[in-house]
Amino acid sequence: MRALKWICVAVTVSLTTILGGLTWYISQPPEIGRLKDVSRVLRSSEGQILNLSLTKNGYWREPVTLSDVDPKLIDLLVAYEDQRFWEHKGVDLKAIARASGDLLKFGKITSGASTLTMQTVRLLDNRLRERTVAVKIRQMVEAIRLDAHWTKEEILEAYFTLAPYGGNIEGIKAATEAWFQKSPTNLTLNEMAMLVALPQSPERRRPDRFPKEAFKAKQIVLTKVAPRLNLDASTVGEVLREPLPARLLRPSSHALHLAQRLSNHKQTSYQTSLHKNWQHQIENILSSEIKSHREPIQAAATVVERKTGLVRAYVGSAEYGSETRKGAINYLTALRSPGSTLKPLIYAKALNRGLIAYDHIFDDTALFKSGYRPTNFNNSFSGKIGLKEALLASLNIPAIRAIEQVGPDLLQSELDTYLDGALNSQKDAGLSLAVGGLYLTPEQLISIYMGIMDPGYAKTISFEAPAPSTQMTLISKSASDQILSLLIQEMSNGERVAFKTGTSYARQDAWSIQIYDRHIVLVWLGTPDNESTSHLTGAGSAFPVSLAIGRSLGLRAPHAPQLSLANKAKSLRPTAACPNLIDYPQDQTWIKSSTQHIKVIGASGSQWFLNGQKIEGDISQVKILEPGINKLSALRSNCSQTHEFFVHF
Repeated sequence: MRALKWICVAVTVSLTTILGGLTWYISQPPEIGRLKDVSRVLRSSEGQILNLSLTKNGYWREPVTLSDVDPKLIDLLVAYEDQRFWEHKGVDLKAIARASGDLLKFGKITSGASTLTMQTVRLLDNRLRERTVAVKIRQMVEAIRLDAHWTKEEILEAYFTLAPYGGNIEGIKAATEAWFQKSPTNLTLNEMAMLVALPQSPERRRPDRFPKEAFKAKQIVLTKVAPRLNLDASTVGEVLREPLPARLLRPSSHALHLAQRLSNHKQTSYQTSLHKNWQHQIENILSSEIKSHREPIQAAATVVERKTGLVRAYVGSAEYGSETRKGAINYLTALRSPGSTLKPLIYAKALNRGLIAYDHIFDDTALFKSGYRPTNFNNSFSGKIGLKEALLASLNIPAIRAIEQVGPDLLQSELDTYLDGALNSQKDAGLSLAVGGLYLTPEQLISIYMGIMDPGYAKTISFEAPAPSTQMTLISKSASDQILSLLIQEMSNGERVAFKTGTSYARQDAWSIQIYDRHIVLVWLGTPDNESTSHLTGAGSAFPVSLAIGRSLGLRAPHAPQLSLANKAKSLRPTAACPNLIDYPQDQTWIKSSTQHIKVIGASGSQWFLNGQKIEGDISQVKILEPGINKLSALRSNCSQTHEFFVHF
């Protein structure tokens, strides 16, 4: 009796210890296991896959929320796999009792007791997939633990993320894309039945390899769930005969450089602003174009929506896999010489400040400034020439005369502010800014053109939501309209175009920025390591490509701005009675400064006031006491002028 007593005590202590250990274990949050590793997916604005990166183990697996899944599929899955899913605590005791009874009565289990929660823990941890009694008991414990910490919805989301659907396809998003080329939000009954049957035997039930087995499995699912869900008998009869898809399709890869650019972000799924068809067309155009150029010449192009900054196509290079052309480099983010592409901005700034008029006449003659002797691209001079002709011919001398008046250091400083300090590591380009001396990336250049064409709207490109409008403007709306009017011309076939080309030193870079009604197209061709070429030019190499892109995409030509004849003929220069007193900072400009001092340029002999306080002494460097909006005023004789500007430091 005494020995029996000790045995009972020992058993009681052991059971208490085991139950206590299980209780503690179940109270601990479960590991998310294989949910940590999901594919990176880039989708177009239409929701189609542009680029897919598999998991480190080679699976196509995307995270799923229940809002991604057709509710009828959830009902079908629960009705077939686990009718008491919403009631039990991870383990269905009634199903276990039934399965045990079958085993005793028939010597085998005729219906399983594995719940969706138990299936989910197997999917989370591969070690729980073994078919042994010990592993089955552990599955139950893990299922109870999972149910204690996760909601039923979270368990279903994990299931729909990890369930296998044949080959390396895991999760409902990958499955519907691969088998049906659609999202899982709106499925047919035939598709849903297949998706319920497939995870139970994902290789033996693949409809592309074993169509009979897949078809039979689908029929079993429908037959079983029809009475449980009160499905219409005639509908079920039709679906029982409906065929399954014959092959599995995997998405092709597009926008490789954008995918690479976003790969360092924590986010794994991106709904981008890119149009898949546009992206594909431009990739094909560049791929065809590059074949006509010797190695190592490369090409890149992008299409950006005006006013919103939304990127609609983004091709960082042609022949991504080419080693000799260094195709893995994203040339849309590479610093290059922009050639003459900043000339519209230079003329716009001069128009904005009243330094030239719309009908201005330049002297295109030899120029020598402080050891710098610029020439035109064709090494000749045109003499007297109008602004429009000088801009369309991309003459260097008129642009240099204009930037000399504008002030190259001031323009570079404004561009640096506009581009959020991206240029602060570059030396002053001086007058060479007009001919490519200030290096820019294609992305920066298209941002500048967004500011030229649509001042006050988005100034940065965006790959997802529209970029916000900005008060930081480079030029006024009036100057913008005049520049667009100056750029518009008709080709020999009557086609109206507006574009600016550029060619860098030694023909290392060729550019075309083409303006359309709602979009801007940028094309670049050049050599990866700034090797010289004998034939690349903006007009001869890049413009035909931007023109082909616009035609292929069906982009509309820009509307000619309505400029009054008075505005065209009228010079914006200050009157002789009250000349311009403040040259810099310009009215409504934004200044980003590393110190509290800003440069001021204006008429000598004036009295100067900052925010109503008189400035004593030298005004070339004025100290700003507070960041934000400041007012600078100049007073001379009976004339006064006030500029309002925003300072950030």
